[in-house]
Amino acid sequence: MDVLIRRVVSTALVLSRGWLLELRQLMRSRLYLVTAVILPLVFASLAHYMFAGSQRTEGPLVIALSAGLMGMWSTTLMGSGSAINRLRFMQVLEPLVACPTPTFLFSLPFALATASMGLYSLGATLAWSALFFGMPLELASPVLFVVAVVVTVVSLSMLGLLLASAFILYPTAQALANFFEYPIWMLSGVLVPVSSLPSSVRYAADLLAPSWGVKAIMRSATGESGTFSAVLICSLLSVLYAAITLILLRRFEWLARSSGTLALQ
Repeated sequence: MDVLIRRVVSTALVLSRGWLLELRQLMRSRLYLVTAVILPLVFASLAHYMFAGSQRTEGPLVIALSAGLMGMWSTTLMGSGSAINRLRFMQVLEPLVACPTPTFLFSLPFALATASMGLYSLGATLAWSALFFGMPLELASPVLFVVAVVVTVVSLSMLGLLLASAFILYPTAQALANFFEYPIWMLSGVLVPVSSLPSSVRYAADLLAPSWGVKAIMRSATGESGTFSAVLICSLLSVLYAAITLILLRRFEWLARSSGTLALQ
């Protein structure tokens, strides 16, 4: 029992210290701060101006939430991808992979830190919309909304970590990861309604945890039914992502060691 407690405490310390360290590094990156701080406000402003002259029936709250979720995914994807490359550039990736701590554990804080920074995107767009566009800050179910946001943050971090796992094997995978920014926007329903996509594409959207997280956030904010089911499916898919990432990290780590490409930039 004592051994189990020590392992839990040790794991918690690794995650918390890695999360805090990555937050500090992200806050020192000007490029990342522009993506995380300024772009969400630009998304929100453009969305409000575009919908003001259209026949769409979405309310201001839905528009602001969509813009915030777009910024949240952008920050998560960019931060998760650059974290592994940054470790490789600083020549500390090899010692970290060689240490007793599993690769998944020292990679997880990077994804959680970027997703935590993404929370600012959501909060900033809501505040920006309320101050400058007269959006009423009225949530149908504040408690469910908070739960949905937390679950969505975890799902985004798991998806970002799943994509970032390829960076251990392929140093140039950042360019490929950037490609997934717009498809995830489309499939998760923050850019266009999922119902407007072709039926074959909707099946792919159902396999994305963030799409269910977006549904949970929207439903809890507007008072629609089905929030619990969306949260549950999002959580289960996030666990599935974590399991797949754990397998891929071990495989990619072994391949990188075998080919001697772990330290290549």
